Amino acid sequence: MATLPVTANDAGHLAAQTEEGRFALRQRQARMFAMSPLIPQHLRTGTPEQAMANCYIALTLAEAMGEVPLIVMQNIHVVSGKAGFASQYMIARANSSGVFRGRIDWRIDRSDPKNLSVTAFAFLKETGDEVSVTCDMAMATAEGWTKNPKYKSMPEVMLRYRSAAFLVRFYAPDVMLGYQTVEEVQDVGIAAEPAAPLSAAMLAAPVDDEQNERDHNGGYTLAEEAAAEGPADEQRGEATHPAQDAAADLIGRAETASSVASVNSIRADAEQHAEAIESYDIALWASVDLALEDAEKRLKGGR
Repeated sequence: MATLPVTANDAGHLAAQTEEGRFALRQRQARMFAMSPLIPQHLRTGTPEQAMANCYIALTLAEAMGEVPLIVMQNIHVVSGKAGFASQYMIARANSSGVFRGRIDWRIDRSDPKNLSVTAFAFLKETGDEVSVTCDMAMATAEGWTKNPKYKSMPEVMLRYRSAAFLVRFYAPDVMLGYQTVEEVQDVGIAAEPAAPLSAAMLAAPVDDEQNERDHNGGYTLAEEAAAEGPADEQRGEATHPAQDAAADLIGRAETASSVASVNSIRADAEQHAEAIESYDIALWASVDLALEDAEKRLKGGR
């Protein structure tokens, strides 16, 4: 029996049916994700329809990134209506991208007590050349980043994140498709609490950093405002959150610990606060963990 040729109209109809089927499947997947407690609350904020829309957008983004949807959802944060990704996630993707030989690492320069300096570096896989980017507190002050109080409570962590973000953007820009990290969004003066639900506008395109600063800061960039107001460290912040106080106490104890036994005791205390600190700010918990690791290395190396 002869088969009838497939016309352009038939092909178009089949393509439309396929796309409709893909859309319906993704809707069902988004509904399932929206009902799961494993998905961050800020993706499930609002009505059930809004939660499903948020998860649908995240599913679409995960497909574009070639990533597992759950991983993308757990690393998206919303800062004053803008979507950003956890810096740890950007670093992890860069480390596994194949662009670098080995992993991104950092050099810490504390020689100037007033100007902590952090250099993120890696080796390009194709050439073996070392590439690096340095961020220091002088840069942070000049750019107005220090209006973010985290540069006072955990400057090394913030400089690690910012230097690594620059390194990835310069040498592996396709890793995050141009999207920002949470710290980058926070550093342009936007409130740090992830509250607003995602929308298509948030993920439609990468953010214009300078225009975003002007839009949210009275027509000036933060660097311009900082220059007009004087040194950023003269500006006083608001009362700290209990999670910040607990983290600061743990970090201070770790930095002054005199024995491995003391570090173990501090770590036990840290575990009691871990859930509260991490739920408030995952980067804050990372700084506690880093302080404990550094204390252990310092004391074991001194034996």
